[in-house]
Amino acid sequence: MLVIDQMDFLFNNINTIIMLILVIVVPLIILNIVTKTVLKLSKSNSFEETSILSLLKLIRYCVFIIIFLACLDVMGINLHSLFVSLGLVSVAMSLAAKDTLSNVISGLIIFIEKKFQVDDMIEIDNQKGQVDKIGLKAVQLRSKAGLIIIPNILFSTKPFVNYTRNGYYIESFTVFLKNEYILDEKIEQMTQILEKSTLILKDPKYKIFVKNMTEEGVEVLVKVAVDNPLDDSYIISELMKEFKRKIEIEDKK
Repeated sequence: MLVIDQMDFLFNNINTIIMLILVIVVPLIILNIVTKTVLKLSKSNSFEETSILSLLKLIRYCVFIIIFLACLDVMGINLHSLFVSLGLVSVAMSLAAKDTLSNVISGLIIFIEKKFQVDDMIEIDNQKGQVDKIGLKAVQLRSKAGLIIIPNILFSTKPFVNYTRNGYYIESFTVFLKNEYILDEKIEQMTQILEKSTLILKDPKYKIFVKNMTEEGVEVLVKVAVDNPLDDSYIISELMKEFKRKIEIEDKK
């Protein structure tokens, strides 16, 4: 008799049982695929390991909540009444977690779009530095002044520049030459110094332009490519000293 009752129960509720199995198994399969994909992508991405683990934990929590709510719905429980009962709590929690959630979502966008990576030189909101870490909630920049923490949300709301997207950083400086100098001769001497310099990259090639001509002399603009943006001041200083020693450039007054 008990067996018959159990069979009747299974037969009468077969659709509910199948739906329960589906709402549990399908999300878990998707979660497994997503986890493997994220771990695979993280090996070739600049996200730190702790951020990846935090991301996976967040995804798991979301999936478990979805499974729980789906099971309640399949079993006929009125979710609307449940949501109304928890409404005030949900509002309070969402307000408290608003900034964190915004940063996490922006972090996911950074992870997917890969518009910059560790060691890239970027500038955002008047803050410039070399990317040291990309976290789930913030990006850490290394600058001459120290470490700068940039919330991820800024990368979704403000424009930023990636100076080393192509693997190099362009730096420029101005050299002043008096009118009595033969301009072509001085530029040729500058060219020879840049050709021999080991401080700059040869590809892309340096460029020398006449920027401005005045009664006092000529301003020449020099653009060079460097591989480490944080060395730009040192490199410019060394090149200027080399120019001054060998071609007698002037300090503009």
